[in-house]
Formats: sequence, C-alpha cells, structure tokens
Amino acid sequence: MTGSTCNTNARASSGVYWCESVTQSSNAANITIHNVPRPVLTVSPSWTSPGDSVTLTCSVEPPSAGWRFFWYKAVPEGSIAYTYELLAGGTTGTEQDSYILHGQTHTAGYACRAGRGDPVSYTQYSRVKFVWSGGVNPAASLTVSPHRLQHFSTESLSLICEGNSDEWRVKKADEDGKRSICPNWGEMTGSTCNTDARASSGVYWCESVTQSSNAANITIHNPEEAASSSVFLVSLVVGLVSGVLLIILLLLFLRRYRKSEASSLSRSQRTNQSPATDHMINQGETKDGHYASLLHDESSLPYSVVELKHLKKKEKHDEPDESPVYSDVRIPSAADQ
Repeated sequence: MTGSTCNTNARASSGVYWCESVTQSSNAANITIHNVPRPVLTVSPSWTSPGDSVTLTCSVEPPSAGWRFFWYKAVPEGSIAYTYELLAGGTTGTEQDSYILHGQTHTAGYACRAGRGDPVSYTQYSRVKFVWSGGVNPAASLTVSPHRLQHFSTESLSLICEGNSDEWRVKKADEDGKRSICPNWGEMTGSTCNTDARASSGVYWCESVTQSSNAANITIHNPEEAASSSVFLVSLVVGLVSGVLLIILLLLFLRRYRKSEASSLSRSQRTNQSPATDHMINQGETKDGHYASLLHDESSLPYSVVELKHLKKKEKHDEPDESPVYSDVRIPSAADQ
C-alpha cells in the first residue's frame, strides 16, 4: 500500500475489492485474477549428433486460441540461473507451437513462452530444456575419469572441464530435469569436480558463461543394490537350471514307465493266447450208433477226419461187415507244442 494505492502481487486472488475509510466505503469491484500459466517445452530428439535438426514444442494448459509463441536460448548467469536470448526471427513470435533448430552442433538449453492480446499478455517462461550432444566441442569439453561403463557411489569420479574459459561449472540434470552443481555432490577444484557418495545417476556437463561442453550420461550404482541384483540373477539361473533338470528326469521316468507297461502288456497277451495243455475228448453215442468227438472250443482248434470202422457181428464163421464211422480228432499244431 503506497498512499491510497494498492499494488497487488502474486499472492492476490479473485474476489470483491473495495476501498474503505473510517467514515465511508467505496463502490465494490468483482475482480477475477487468473494465475499466469507456465508453458511446457519439449525437445525432439533430446540427444543429437552434430548437424541434426531439433524440434522445440511449446504447450500451454489449458489449451486456448490466440496464443503466439516465442523462442529463446538459455544463457548461463551465475551458478544456476539463466537469462533468455530471443532466437533469430522470433521477435513477433509464431502462430505455430513448434520451432525447428537446424544444424545443432553442441549441448545447449532452450526455453519458450506464449503471449496474446494488445498489449501482449505473456505467460511465464518455460523451464529450461536441454538438447544434449555427445560430440566433442573444441571450445568446451568434458572428460570423465575413470572412463568405464560402471560407476559406484563408493568410488570418486573426476569430471574434468577443458576449453576457452577459466571459470567452469560442472552441472547435472537428473531424470526429472532438476539441475544441480558440483558442490552439491562433490568438490570443485579449479576446472575439475571430484564426486563423493552423494553423486547419483544423471546427465553431466561443463558450463561457462558462453559455452557448454559435450554431455555424458552417467549411471552410478549403489554397491548393495548391485550385490542384491547379482544374488537375484544367480538365484534365477540356478532355479531355471534346476527346473530344466527336473523336467528331463520326469520325462526319462515317464518313458521308462511306459516301456515297462508295454512289456507287461505284451507278456499278458501272449499268456492269454496260448492253448490249454490238456483237452478232454468226450465221446457220445449217436442215435444211429455212431460216435462223434466233442471238443472244448472247437472253433479255434485244427481237426483231421479219421475213419473208424464199426463192425457188425454176423453169424458165426462169417466175416464181419464194415461200415465207416467218422470222428473229428484234434491234431496239435506247432504253436501248441
């Protein structure tokens, strides 16, 4: 409050406003205050090779018509802060929510904002988004020592900055894009940062007021987590091998069991098909005085017809008459013996 004037700040909100003194009150004004939106910038691709084209996309929530978009390069200022340098040709903004950078050669940060109306009402600046480059920049370079694929939090890393600057800062961006500088997770000595146990995975790079180096995506492991992971992998391999061996043993047992069953069944069939060792031949007299053999299970046995002679007695001194009588007699086959 300055005299009879109140200048609002970011804490102001929508409501009914009026002036009031000891003796009187003014007219009221129903004022709606909207929070100034912050657009979101995305870059594609986020990792490039020298000479690639990069697309910047700026989005405002909630979406609405009438916005024009403005594009900026982020220029380091101090340890953390950045100033915003309007990109060439972007003084009036673009109706399109995208902007293409041609011939990207090195790591750099970018931002955007949107505006509309007359006079123009602007949004906030977006958070700085980096386009990373692994290519060597002669004016600024980062060297990681020791140079290897696996790094552990119990071991110190040396991040060495080289190039056309006497004032280097080593920075890191984590998976969420949050940035921090070397004193938060190491010790800066000249142009070298030696990390400590607070260092974690992220993208590391060197930065001066005018230059940014190549970037290095470094993964730092916790030894306990690595040991647990190794134990898990060993247990998994042992479990898989044991399972395969068990399956093989079960298959072998099943195969042997089936062979045993087949052998038992074959012996049983041969036993059932062998003929009886003893057959009784029963003979009965027919009405006409002839005899016939009655055999058990005649349909399965081979027979031969044998001629028998029935002798009729005649008078004394006479020769008996012969009349043939036939009977079926079983002849054993070679299979029965």
